[in-house]
Amino acid sequence: MKISRLAAAAAFSMIYLLAACGSRPDAGVLLREAKARAASAGSCAAVTVSELSFTANGAGHSFRSKTELVYRADPFAVKSAQSSQNDGAAGTGETYTVTEDGRLSFYCKTPSGWQKSDAGDLDTSPAAQIAALRLLDETENQSYVRETETGSRKAHKIELKLKSEVLRGFVENIVTASGMANGSSTAVQALLDGAPAVYGYCYADAETGDPLRLELDAADALNQIFGNIDGSPVKISVSACRTVCDLSAFGSAPAVALPEEAKNASSVQAEG
Repeated sequence: MKISRLAAAAAFSMIYLLAACGSRPDAGVLLREAKARAASAGSCAAVTVSELSFTANGAGHSFRSKTELVYRADPFAVKSAQSSQNDGAAGTGETYTVTEDGRLSFYCKTPSGWQKSDAGDLDTSPAAQIAALRLLDETENQSYVRETETGSRKAHKIELKLKSEVLRGFVENIVTASGMANGSSTAVQALLDGAPAVYGYCYADAETGDPLRLELDAADALNQIFGNIDGSPVKISVSACRTVCDLSAFGSAPAVALPEEAKNASSVQAEG
């Protein structure tokens, strides 16, 4: 029995539509849009938590930091509140960078009071001010995982293959705390050069394309790095190494207002 041309065309169209419906979003396109949305953000808020726990020859070390940040592009202003636990020693900090008379000023709360310094030619881009956004610039490749939710928002989950540079801060912490560098200025770079593949995740808003969440879990990668050192007298075992950054309020972050007590800050000359 012969099938009419019209019926054949209809069948072909149905097959095409079914294939299109089953296709996966392009991870590269989603990532480029997330980077563009972040770079052009007029304002946003970010909460970043980083953790590192390891033992060096059986001695335990633990580092944890949390930064709550508000960013505004015009006029440029950043508010940052930090808290940390470094091997049991707790610390807090509060800083503001604001535009005053066409120049950038940096305010820092110290135990003796507020201090003010010239911020100079500061890079005011969101990626420079929100450290976790640099993961997007350190991506070598990406692949689509699935559609999911984060913070009650529908999001595309994208796996990121990252450059080993994203581990520099963690590696420096371990090398310093363990004393394994023995004064070498090249130890950290040598360790990074031997790093295995490092992976993280970006969650992009399914509706707007905004990056909503960035994740890095690198405990396995660090264990491989420090496990491959021949003849080292220091044995490193990493139990946790992660960074999570939640981003929100794109275009609607609150204004950054300098505290009244900071307005009488003593002026100091910026180092460097």
